[in-house]
Amino acid sequence: MTSDGSIASTPLCIVQIELAKAAPVVIGQTPWRNRRHSAIVGGSLTGERLSGTVLPEGGDWSELGIEPDGSAVTLLDVNSVWKTHDGTLIHVRYSGRLHIPAAILPQFRDPNQISNLTTDQYYFRIQPTFETADPRYGWLNRLVAIGFGRRTATGVTYEVHAID
Repeated sequence: MTSDGSIASTPLCIVQIELAKAAPVVIGQTPWRNRRHSAIVGGSLTGERLSGTVLPEGGDWSELGIEPDGSAVTLLDVNSVWKTHDGTLIHVRYSGRLHIPAAILPQFRDPNQISNLTTDQYYFRIQPTFETADPRYGWLNRLVAIGFGRRTATGVTYEVHAID
């Protein structure tokens, strides 16, 4: 936090996550939630503080909901493993929110049309936490971060910032 009370952040990385081409596995409406799973098949991370790859492990165990106006709301629950350019493994878990207004939902779900949407047309935010055993990256274990998401034809891209 700055002296004037505003929140400051520092760019950490841009992560591109590729999801399986198959449709999400729909577990369905349980007594608690409407759960589905999308598998992570890889990806990349670029940035001055973090660069490397997203390993093809993990996935998104999201909860899908529909608001009365037809908008889609998703609670994200993602676990992934990132491997830095110098070989460090980092467990990354994030929760978040995705809100897609009903008017753009068909475009959002169509990989051929998603690039026609801008990020101000939907709300996509994450709160990642990091866990690593490598002392060179121990600072990640203490970090609070946020991310701004964008849907892509093959998955998702996040701009991740460390909160100062």
